[in-house]
Amino acid sequence: METNVKVQEILTQFGLDFRIEKLPMVGQLFIGNDENGNPLYKEIKSNDFGLYNTKSGNIINMVKGGYEVSQNDEILELVLEGMKPFEDTLSVTKAGSLNDGRKTFIQLGIEGMSIVGTENIKRYVTIIDSNDGTTSLCVGIGELVMSCQNQFFKFYKDGQSKYRHTGSLRQRVMELPQLIEKTLLESIRLNEVYARWQSTEISRNLSNELVKSLLGFDKLMSIKQESELPTRSLNYMNTLYSHIEKEMNQKGDNLFGLFSGVTSWSTHSKSVPKRENGRLESIMIGNNYKTNQDAFAWTESKYLELV
Repeated sequence: METNVKVQEILTQFGLDFRIEKLPMVGQLFIGNDENGNPLYKEIKSNDFGLYNTKSGNIINMVKGGYEVSQNDEILELVLEGMKPFEDTLSVTKAGSLNDGRKTFIQLGIEGMSIVGTENIKRYVTIIDSNDGTTSLCVGIGELVMSCQNQFFKFYKDGQSKYRHTGSLRQRVMELPQLIEKTLLESIRLNEVYARWQSTEISRNLSNELVKSLLGFDKLMSIKQESELPTRSLNYMNTLYSHIEKEMNQKGDNLFGLFSGVTSWSTHSKSVPKRENGRLESIMIGNNYKTNQDAFAWTESKYLELV
């Protein structure tokens, strides 16, 4: 009973108090008029099903019959059960929906802070579920640099951390405690990566390489190349450089400062969908997530090259 009350409190607090119904899709085909001129229709049944958000009243996607719906309360209850072995180290700090409930997320704050140089970093276990059938339920890491509020998320391609919406979903989510434990270890490893980057001094000229890897051009381009670029692209580039400059001024001339310039850009300035939680959506699962992953891979590759 205590768990059920807690589930409802969290669902209401973060706007997740809705359900997704899988409805059979039925259409009407006009076949002519009767003798009085009234239109006649033939009912057409589809093999597809619509996923209906009971709160917004919208069909958020179409799926096949084998798709199994996972409800917000079911997932949250399992997450709370999965947290019990880590009672003193985890707490639900944030949750919400993305893009009209197509995705939902739950952030479990990890007790305490990690320290990289002079920076305090808040760590999270982040769980994302798909209500629209487009992705699996997955568990990953979330990081928040306290001084600048830069956010970074990382979800792993390991099959053990992604649960497909099939008949085995409920059985698989029972493995959440083991998956949370694994994610806690990955979070520690990520902090170790940051520490290595922070101790690797670099020239600020290296920022040109990172910018070019992300955008395909940098400020060292020729006058002809610059003249051919749209103003919007140039503004994107200049804004990215300004974030890199700001972060390296704060964190030092090192790889961590350089990488933080990208997460600052994606967290605060880079374009995102104009809807509720649009920025969070983008850095969790959208274009800004990809930008951050590309920057992470580039920075780690550069670290291995320099050491």
